[in-house]
Parts: sequence; C-alpha cells; structure tokens
Amino acid sequence: MLFLFIFLEGIGVFMLVRNNYIQRIVFAEVTNAMSGGIHEQISKWHDYLHLKEENQQLLQENERLRNMLPDAYYMSDTTRIVRTDSLNFKRFAYLPAQVINSTVNKQYNYITLDRGTKQGVDEDMAVIGPEGIVGIVYSASDHFSTVIPVVNRNFKVSTKFKKNNFYGSLAWDGRSYRHAILNEIPLHAPVELGDSLVVTGYSSSFPAGIPVGVVDKIEQKDGSFYTIGVLLATDFRKLHYVTVVEDLMKTEQKRLEQKNMEAQ
Repeated sequence: MLFLFIFLEGIGVFMLVRNNYIQRIVFAEVTNAMSGGIHEQISKWHDYLHLKEENQQLLQENERLRNMLPDAYYMSDTTRIVRTDSLNFKRFAYLPAQVINSTVNKQYNYITLDRGTKQGVDEDMAVIGPEGIVGIVYSASDHFSTVIPVVNRNFKVSTKFKKNNFYGSLAWDGRSYRHAILNEIPLHAPVELGDSLVVTGYSSSFPAGIPVGVVDKIEQKDGSFYTIGVLLATDFRKLHYVTVVEDLMKTEQKRLEQKNMEAQ
C-alpha cells in the first residue's frame, strides 16, 4: 500500500507540474538545487578519496624539482684552466618516502619508511622532512628502512646559527619530542631567543642549510659555553612524508679523510 501511495502521489505531482507553468519553474529550481547539492557532496567525497594519491603526486613533483635545484649540485671550479667556465656535478639526490611506523615517547625512538635498498635507500643516508631535519637511515631491507631520528639519544648533528655560522653539536636529552639541546656554543657568540639554526653541512650526509629549529632557551654552562634549548622544526608526531637524501660524493670524501687519518 505504501508503494502504491507513493506511486500515485508521484503521478499527482507530475500532473500538477506539467499543467502549471509557475509550479514547473519552482519544481525545476528545487530539483536543480538538490541535484547541485548532491553533485557537490559527491565531488567532495571524490576529492577526499583521491587526496592520498594527489599528495603522493605532489611529493614526487617536489622531489623532481628539488633534484634540479642548484643545492643538489657540487660546483667544481675550473677557473685555473678556463676562467669563464665551471662544471656542475650533482652532489645530492632526493627520494620521497612515507613514514609507516614511528615512536616519540622512548629514549631511543625510531622511524620506519616504506622505501628500501631496491628503491635506492641505504645506511647513513640523511632524512629530511617538509619542515627540516628528521634523522639518519640506520638500516635498510629490500623494501623498508629504519631511521634514527633527532629524538633518539644516539643522534647528534653539527648545527650552526644561520645568522653568524657559530656552530656546535645538537643532541636530544630524552625529554620532549619537540626540543633538543645545542652544546659547545662559546659565550662570546651573539645568541638570542628565536635565532634560526641549520645543519652545518660538515656531516657527510646532510646538505648544508637544512633547518633544525630555533633557540627557545639560553643557559650558561661551565663558565665557557652556552647550553642552548632548541625548539625543533620537525613535529615528529605529525610526520607522514619525508625525503631520503643520498650524498653522491660521500664515498670519495670519506676515502680522502680516512687516508689523511692513516697518514698521521
């Protein structure tokens, strides 16, 4: 009976709209509004369902562009031979990856990535995020890799003030996943709250200038050095996409440094 009633009601509405010009216009406006609303909701759901795919495409495009930047190249100056010429050798290669597991509440935290040796990831490669430094690749299997992040008691990196190049060693004290400590900054160095800190580039893994964080605490230590509290640029609880950085000249640099050490 219910279906018969709905059917007859529909016929009645159809006849009313068909034979009345005003009603036909009103009905058309209502149906257009309803249809527009439905299509808008469908479009929103479609965009939501494809958001991950679009993010991945944007990430890959960013890495393609990053690989083309001048910072990815080593400038080999040949002015002693040809004063008007120089050769560009690519120094760093960038590979996008996704965080599939991580911890922030332990003393020795780790991050797992969805990229391994078959995608070009290997031990000791640097890992950076959208906001700044993340960590170092500790180990890699065929399709996965683990990273020692800044928020691990074993992690250290050479860090400098962006404004004046005074540098020290950044380490994590095991307290807050948003904060680390910068040591070995002499008292004569001009230091202020809010100063920006970046990677020195002395490490054979990280490109110079990668953001580390900002100064949020200043204390004097042992009468000769500051202990600098650092608000880290990377929020490790919100980290989903990263970039693995390969130093294409790392082996050459290490070989030369090892040779010098053996000669001493």
